[in-house]
Amino acid sequence: MQWLKDVLSGLRRHPANAGKASLTCFSLLFTFVKVSVQFFPGLKIVGPSPLIAGIFFSIFWGAYSVRKLARISFKIANCNTTIEVFFGDIFEQDGITTIPVSAYFETQLGKPVSDISLHGIFIKKFFSDFPRELDAQIDEQLKGEKFERVEKAEGKDRCYRIGTTALVKAKGDRYILFAFTNADAITLKASSDVELMWRALHMLWERARNEASGHPVNLPLVGSGLSNLGLTSRDLLNLLILSAITETKAKDITRTVRIVLHRSRFDEVDLREIKRHWKGN
Repeated sequence: MQWLKDVLSGLRRHPANAGKASLTCFSLLFTFVKVSVQFFPGLKIVGPSPLIAGIFFSIFWGAYSVRKLARISFKIANCNTTIEVFFGDIFEQDGITTIPVSAYFETQLGKPVSDISLHGIFIKKFFSDFPRELDAQIDEQLKGEKFERVEKAEGKDRCYRIGTTALVKAKGDRYILFAFTNADAITLKASSDVELMWRALHMLWERARNEASGHPVNLPLVGSGLSNLGLTSRDLLNLLILSAITETKAKDITRTVRIVLHRSRFDEVDLREIKRHWKGN
């Protein structure tokens, strides 16, 4: 069971805290029993069974208290926006979902778009049988956007500026595709850096302000895939949160900003520490 894995993970990371919580729990139980017997003399709590039960409960409570959290939320100070961070499937969330793509807005699976990237999963999930529909929506959205033609080994040759966005509809839901990475013309390998990430997020927030209309905006852990950003999952998450807070304080985006983490990142990110860091932002 997942909750048991979360508890064991917390125990590995914070064994001392678990021990302290267990001792505190046992002390409270012992005090409660002593007081109860004192005021109710007819109440008999004696023998090894209550003691063993108390010890096991205290140990369980100590372990449970340091479990790794799967979800946190906190309000941005002096704003009406709540940031939620949790592990889950980004495609199961309501609201507008954001998908980082290359500056070429590729739609061809393979070298142009890896099938294991979020962009590739998006294409397979919604447009595997209708590739032209995705191209048509993107082309319509990018009308009037400046681009540079680049000769590439494969894929599209129109390179748009980092941060360019395109709103795509699929099965009644809305997705904002935003140019987050560059791509090598020969190898097609994606690349980005912190400065480009910050610029891309700024443009994404601008588009989200215009499209959200109060609905939640969902972000993946941008930069954690094939973009070669070189940051840890924790650093990327903190950068995303900082960007959301900075942009929200400049001008409201929406009521709820969600950062949805893939379960594979669970051992890399301690949400308890993240919430402690941003408390009172």
